Amino acid sequence: MFANGDVLVQKFGGSSMGSVERITRVAERIAARAARGSRMVVVVSAMGDTTDDLIELMNRITPAPDRRELDNIMATGEMVSASLMASALTRLGIRARSYNAFNLHLLSELQGEDYNIVQIGRRNNLARFLEPGSVAVVAGFQGVTADGDLTTLGRGGSDLTAVILARELGQKVCEKYTDEDGIYTADPRIIPDARKVWHLDYDEMLTLAAFGNGILHPRAVASARDCEIRIHVRSSFSQAEGSVVGPDGDDQIPVKSITCDNRLVYTRIHGLSKPDDCFMRELQEQPFVPVMMQWKSYNQHQGSLRFGFRRADSFAALPFCWEQAYRLGAEEVDCFANLSTLSLVGCGLRNNLELAATFSAGLTSITPVVEQHDGIRLSFAIEKSQLKPALESLHQTILR
Repeated sequence: MFANGDVLVQKFGGSSMGSVERITRVAERIAARAARGSRMVVVVSAMGDTTDDLIELMNRITPAPDRRELDNIMATGEMVSASLMASALTRLGIRARSYNAFNLHLLSELQGEDYNIVQIGRRNNLARFLEPGSVAVVAGFQGVTADGDLTTLGRGGSDLTAVILARELGQKVCEKYTDEDGIYTADPRIIPDARKVWHLDYDEMLTLAAFGNGILHPRAVASARDCEIRIHVRSSFSQAEGSVVGPDGDDQIPVKSITCDNRLVYTRIHGLSKPDDCFMRELQEQPFVPVMMQWKSYNQHQGSLRFGFRRADSFAALPFCWEQAYRLGAEEVDCFANLSTLSLVGCGLRNNLELAATFSAGLTSITPVVEQHDGIRLSFAIEKSQLKPALESLHQTILR
């Protein structure tokens, strides 16, 4: 097909495609590279908030749309972006063509609750188009089933499209362009002196993505890890070097970043003896998986079990908590929806209890409701009102 380095695979997110002016600016950047003879595959997201607008439009028709129909309407946003970008490039004198899930036969299958691209049925058609200086603009976020139905890949799914295309074309680098010029030690909008992290390994980025960092789609990172494709995160609006996610990371920096997540709901089953084997077996059989879990003892006989789960799992998790509390004779069950989850992520935290203790002490006067050290992650569930001071305190400890 192609040797590594023969094709440049780039992905541009919704912020990069947010207006005609932005599309034009991005097209000029792509055209400059294509004019030097590069074969390019450019994956695009829908313009700005288009996907949200389409969902809202459907909700005005019905509050419970069929998934097939919702996928059909959502996928149109990326198709519009691809056609606009291809047209902008053609106007600049570049040989460009738009492609969508049907054109390329991006075969998708349901894996768990989400669809994933498993095959590019018309890969050879794409390869034949990719002469030097040509740009194939691919609509991201979508696939097509064996029955010919459109599907979508979940929020941020265009990242996954780009990684799969890189893999199928034999490339080992995928560039992701967004409104941020890399991964930072914290959100620079909250912590102005946050610094850029130049290198992260796959597991570090996958953990950050799972706990609130929205720059890369978790399944895109997992797919890149499986085939050792480096992802270069760069800004659409500057020429600054970005952050590279790959197999080697940077062992000299033990903690890479702090991320915030407001999507977790926490429960506390109070006044019970330590959960028995029956509890753990039943927990493993549930349709949800606790994201955070901690046992706190009050004395030799009693304590509280605290765990957090995704908000989307509430309808399954909360009844389970009440049932187990009743079975174990617990005193009460509390539910917390006003907590934020702060997670420090880095290779240096792996099984390093002393380093984890240092960061726990960095919270000063803030007492977490839940604290968990799990491999390369140290997480704290705290009151949302304490988010900024906690983030500042932990970040200051990192930079020390």
